[in-house]
Amino acid sequence: MKVVLFDLFDTLLIKDWFDYEKALDFLATKCFDGRRSELADYAKSYRCEYMMNRNETNLEVSFTDQLQYYERCFQKQIAESYQEIEWRAFSVCRSEHLAEGAVELLAYLKSLGYRVAVLSNSIFSAVTLKRYMQKYRILEFFENVYSSADITFRKPSQKAFEYVLADMSLSPSKDIHFIGNKKEKDVDGALATGLTPILVEQSSVFGGLAFENLREVKNYFEENYVYINSISENESLVDGPGLRTVVYFQGCTRACPGCHNSSTWSLSCGKRFSLDELIQTLENKAKNKKVTLSGGDPLLQSKALLKLLRRMQEYDVCLYTGGEENDVPEELKKLLRYLKVGPYEKSKRTTTTPFVGSTNQVLIDLRRKNEAINK
Repeated sequence: MKVVLFDLFDTLLIKDWFDYEKALDFLATKCFDGRRSELADYAKSYRCEYMMNRNETNLEVSFTDQLQYYERCFQKQIAESYQEIEWRAFSVCRSEHLAEGAVELLAYLKSLGYRVAVLSNSIFSAVTLKRYMQKYRILEFFENVYSSADITFRKPSQKAFEYVLADMSLSPSKDIHFIGNKKEKDVDGALATGLTPILVEQSSVFGGLAFENLREVKNYFEENYVYINSISENESLVDGPGLRTVVYFQGCTRACPGCHNSSTWSLSCGKRFSLDELIQTLENKAKNKKVTLSGGDPLLQSKALLKLLRRMQEYDVCLYTGGEENDVPEELKKLLRYLKVGPYEKSKRTTTTPFVGSTNQVLIDLRRKNEAINK
């Protein structure tokens, strides 16, 4: 399952400054005839009456609730729409910048076809949060944005998480990651709901998945998950010497004319496997320990591929790539028995040369080659 949920503030957008007094300045001038000192008193009363126990009840109050409270206090109706007043008040009281690695992580997840959404604790509506995210050019990465102001429950309440899952037609699953910066809200809420939390916090002592920044989160995904088109139901005699179980990796940028496996081209398709899941699958299917990693092109997932091969050293592994031998890192080659290289060329198609599709391609016995070099 390819789903990642994010907290917004201090996870994707890092606070430069926040001053709610500026929002009150705006409200007094725009909506309440400049009666700033009275508004300050009403704001203090509102916080005491409605906001002080939010962390205990996990109930959220919205900015619209607050505006309506002020209207009752001043006995005056605001002329403009609540939504527009909310946006303008929100805009004047804060400034953020993008978190380190945010765009890189979001672009990576999008390229792999992940469903991505935001769940934020905020008194401001999702409409306002979306409008703000557009300013930082990250809204395009998200399927939806959810605010506790609309849900009426705050993280860590399971009801907040469950609302998002239900709206996205999802069930709780450890395959769904929630990325946030607060243990008590993000981590505890995600765990209670049955999700896998990732904490982004430099001074973290959390015992689970914790990273200093979102660039490290991207590295985690790159190293620990592979995206597979399919795994052969039956052993193959044509994908390397012997009877071999074939794993077809998802993703190839070559798009060779006549490719027999064009369904593997798109990176945004395919099923996500953790390395543990794939190793377990191969233990069950490849009883003779002979495996061919084909595609697509496995080299597009080189970080996870290297970790996978380190765990498969008891296997006889053959790797198929459309690249040349020099494109394959030496560290990878040391972990392989066979390597097939070269792009498929339709004009050189062959049905007689073993283990290749066109005569320009070459199957290299790396073990024999290394033995000859070392003599």
